[in-house]
Amino acid sequence: MKFTYYNDKIIGELEYGFLPVSPNSEMGYRPFELFVSSLVGCSSSLLANILKKKRIEYNRIDIKVSAVRNPDKANKIEQLAFSARVQSEEPFGEHQADKLAGLVIKNCGMIQSVLGSIDVRFQITFTPDQPNKGDVA
Repeated sequence: MKFTYYNDKIIGELEYGFLPVSPNSEMGYRPFELFVSSLVGCSSSLLANILKKKRIEYNRIDIKVSAVRNPDKANKIEQLAFSARVQSEEPFGEHQADKLAGLVIKNCGMIQSVLGSIDVRFQITFTPDQPNKGDVA
């Protein structure tokens, strides 16, 4: 990976392509957005793999994330709460969903990397399949 800072933003040269980063959302992706996106990318793909291994069919996974930040400590992220909605016709109880969430937290390298400093919560709910209207949770 290679990064260059100029014109008030950072341009990353990554394997997939160029990535603009800036605290100004009109000039690039904000560092907070990228941080949360990396956790979502890791945890959602891991959840999909777990569902596949358990032979649980699903249509899609939507994830919402809420954050608690501390403005008195450089806007430090203190808590991230992930809410994953799995669209599936298979009936799943809350206990089973909690076990899956525990597996995600335990096996996601990105989440494991921040657990000592950020309170991470991961909740999974199963909902019946719905037609894809192009919307995200």
